[in-house]
Amino acid sequence: MDLSRKLATIKSAAWSAGRRWRLFAIGVAALWIGLVLHPQPLFAYSVRRQNLELHARQPLPPRTAAILDEAIRRLARSPLYDPGQKYDLFLCDTPTLLGFFTLQPKVGGVTHPDGNAFLRPASVAHDRLIDRTGHERQGERTLTYHIAHEAAHAMTMAALGRLRFYSLARFQVEGYADYVALDHPVDLAAGLEAVRRHLPEMNFARSGLYKKYELLVAYLLGARGLTVDQLMARALNETDVEAQLEAARALPPAPR
Repeated sequence: MDLSRKLATIKSAAWSAGRRWRLFAIGVAALWIGLVLHPQPLFAYSVRRQNLELHARQPLPPRTAAILDEAIRRLARSPLYDPGQKYDLFLCDTPTLLGFFTLQPKVGGVTHPDGNAFLRPASVAHDRLIDRTGHERQGERTLTYHIAHEAAHAMTMAALGRLRFYSLARFQVEGYADYVALDHPVDLAAGLEAVRRHLPEMNFARSGLYKKYELLVAYLLGARGLTVDQLMARALNETDVEAQLEAARALPPAPR
């Protein structure tokens, strides 16, 4: 066999192998998308309260109903809340499973564009997520909070449409989800002081918290008097809003 034929044979074999790998990759991607869109077969247990349903791979404790009721109460305060819209959340019992569904195994939760939300392992009986060290996360960011936060993303996405939702600045979507999910008034003056002092909790990159984003959203909805529709009408510049907050004279607690 001459050199040209050898090269042709090698090229043909490489193309065939590459084609098989491409088909394999497409098949894996299709399987992943199918499971993200319809993960129920992997989650045999669920508890539903009104339009909010939590799915799990293990039986859920009696407290689950109260947690969902409280999450609904928080969501229902938003004018974007639609009682006819179903919200499905899937409790992953291992970081590996969370990573499979979200590609982000370290996060608390992720809501996909179809509205399905996936949460990291939790102690439902204690209303707590389990952190990366295997301990229950303390503080105000309970399992109830995480359920309401992710459902708020799905609620906002359904109300605005995916294109508009994903065109907004991060502080708008994450700040509003926290504004809905956290059950407390926002002290604008104290929050502004924390920003001025560069406290770690006001820096998402350092703390992983959306406290600064919630502060800016609370300022716009409270002190500025914007409606939620106005807040979400277009992408806003985080630096500009922070400058407006800095220049504000009277900063009363933002009402819920």
